[in-house]
Amino acid sequence: MIQFDRATVARAGHVIVEELSLRVLAGQSLAVIGRSGAGKSALLAAAACMLPLHAGDIVVDGRSARREPEAVRRTIGYVPSRLPVWPGIRVDEFVELWAAEGGLRGEPLRAAIDRALSLAGLERRGHEPLEALDDGHAKRLLLARALAHDPHMLLFDDPFGGLDPVERRELERLVADAHLMGRTVLAAVDDGDVPACFTHLAVLREGRLVAAGAADPAAFSGDKRFRYRITSRGRAEDAVRSLRGLPVEAAAVDLDHVDVVFEPATLPASRLVAAVVAAGIPVDAAGFHPTWTAQLVE
Repeated sequence: MIQFDRATVARAGHVIVEELSLRVLAGQSLAVIGRSGAGKSALLAAAACMLPLHAGDIVVDGRSARREPEAVRRTIGYVPSRLPVWPGIRVDEFVELWAAEGGLRGEPLRAAIDRALSLAGLERRGHEPLEALDDGHAKRLLLARALAHDPHMLLFDDPFGGLDPVERRELERLVADAHLMGRTVLAAVDDGDVPACFTHLAVLREGRLVAAGAADPAAFSGDKRFRYRITSRGRAEDAVRSLRGLPVEAAAVDLDHVDVVFEPATLPASRLVAAVVAAGIPVDAAGFHPTWTAQLVE
């Protein structure tokens, strides 16, 4: 479990995250979303004890980031958004340093390094300099390094940036498997497009937590109405008429598409589609437009 208790993070006297309180339980995977500069990366770096707290505390598995940073580092696996600039260090040395900080020694350390390099697809490149890696392999190495000591907590900063579709799906499976195994996952997602592998969301705005809850639009629609698009080729106006009587705002965008503004907490999206189909109008596609998580950060 990760408990943020009025956590405040500052750089050069400027507050980046202010008095944030939030709890992420074991078995939950939480995506932190918000616009650029909202404080997502700083929050994760503080949880990983890579950035000092200005005030408050972060407690990871019962250990305080302020008082026991070394113990916290052994508990978490942290994946920053990009590989650090570290001239002269080899790929295997990079993994070794972090695995050793996780408390591994001797044969378990060697096995962890080999396992991490294999996971990253770098079995034959361990002796190459770190700067020789392309973006894809660098991201995979960061992930492998974070998993080397089998941590209970996984912290990902911009986990999907620079990944191709196959690598993205693999990482989504890893997140899903991690929380199913009882691990805690916390990720800063930059584009607001949060995949279904996350169980919970938190929204930051200018360093403050403005909303948090289960990864379900109904949990966030108290003060937010969402846009939903229904595609009925050549029947958009008919589809609009079929939605009359429902507590929505519906308008035809063109001959084929209808945009609907509604509150999922009071009316599930399935009711929108059902009303159109019940009127004898075929539905070719339907879904939030853009994704509902992206709408939260608009």
